[in-house]
Amino acid sequence: MTGARTREWGELERELLQLLREQSEPVSARQLQELFSGQIPAYTTLMTALTRLERKGRVVRIEQSPRKVRFATPRQAGQDAGATMISALDQAEDRKAALLAFAGNLDAQDIALLRSAFSGTGRTP
Repeated sequence: MTGARTREWGELERELLQLLREQSEPVSARQLQELFSGQIPAYTTLMTALTRLERKGRVVRIEQSPRKVRFATPRQAGQDAGATMISALDQAEDRKAALLAFAGNLDAQDIALLRSAFSGTGRTP
C-alpha cells in the first residue's frame, strides 16, 4: 500500500540539491533529514533519492566506512541548472520547439550573456 504523494515529481531531488549546496562540508542522510522543514521524508526515501542523484552525477557519495556515508554536490548551482536544462532538452520530443520556447522567455541581459558566450569573448555585459 502506498501513501499519498506529498511532493511534485522531482521536488525532493531539487530540495536535496539545495540543502547540499548550502552545506560547507559533506553531510549524512540523517543530517539532511534534520534540515528539512515541513514534511520530513523517510530515511529510505532520502537514500533512494540520493542514490538516483548520484547516478545522474549530481551528488557525490563519500564512504568513510560502510556505516558512515556522507553526500555532497560536485558542482556549483549554475552547473546544476545547466545540467537540468540539458536533460530537459534531451527529453523534449521537438528539440527546436523547446529551444525556441526557452529563448522566447529570456530577457535582454540573458540574450546579451548568451551572445557574449557564443562570440567567445566570455565577458559579462
